[in-house]
Amino acid sequence: MFRSFRTALVLGITMFLAVSCATPDVEQTEQGSLPPLRVGVTLNYPPIIFTQGGEPAGVEGDLARLLAEKLGRPLQFVNVAWEQQIPALLAGQTDIIMSGMSITKAREVRVAFTDPYLKSGLVAMMRVEDAQRYSSIEAVRQNIVNIGVVEGTTGDVFVRRNFPNAGRIASLPLAADAPTPLRNRSIDIFVHDAPSIIWLVSENESDLAGLWEPLNEEHLAWGVRRDDPEFLSQVNSTLKQWKNDGTLRQVLLKWLPGKYLERFK
Repeated sequence: MFRSFRTALVLGITMFLAVSCATPDVEQTEQGSLPPLRVGVTLNYPPIIFTQGGEPAGVEGDLARLLAEKLGRPLQFVNVAWEQQIPALLAGQTDIIMSGMSITKAREVRVAFTDPYLKSGLVAMMRVEDAQRYSSIEAVRQNIVNIGVVEGTTGDVFVRRNFPNAGRIASLPLAADAPTPLRNRSIDIFVHDAPSIIWLVSENESDLAGLWEPLNEEHLAWGVRRDDPEFLSQVNSTLKQWKNDGTLRQVLLKWLPGKYLERFK
């Protein structure tokens, strides 16, 4: 606004006012020189990252906003298909993946992971009426069951490697699609990340149940380009501060029950 008035009033304005008006402009230029923090998200994983009220929400949504604020950078969410998250990062279309990504050796070949922010694991969801029948992982393994997974996830890989007696492995596009094939009995078990199963069971507790015995242990973290160690250090320093001052736990408790955090601590 000061710039628009300056031309009209240049002949009548004093040097003092000219200097005082220039100062805010300098500050705006310095702030505006910081590039936006482009956060790659796949908005289909409640309560980790999803859409609520037309905006990215969940654990990752909150942490992305806090990270951008801490780094003093404008925030830009970039909605990316899950299978394109790493290619988009490597192509320079995003700066960081904050979308519930588990650390795996295969992914570490392509990207650098931050320190983990959440310990997790795979669990199973089933019909309430079958909860006694599949009361343990061993019981699931001993029975010939049809298992649902989300294609391309760690759950998909785990089931194909560890359930050789599965009757059929059904690939689903989204975790949110799992309740329907469970109800119509085209699958008996659905295996996916614990936070997602907790969310789905809470939405369908009248007819779906969870087997909370973890099938494995996973750690969720954020992916950045391997050629940007300075940025990785900045993010890890921020994450360490959040762990120490309770900020991280506060965000996690907003979206996940305390019992979950105790189980996976």
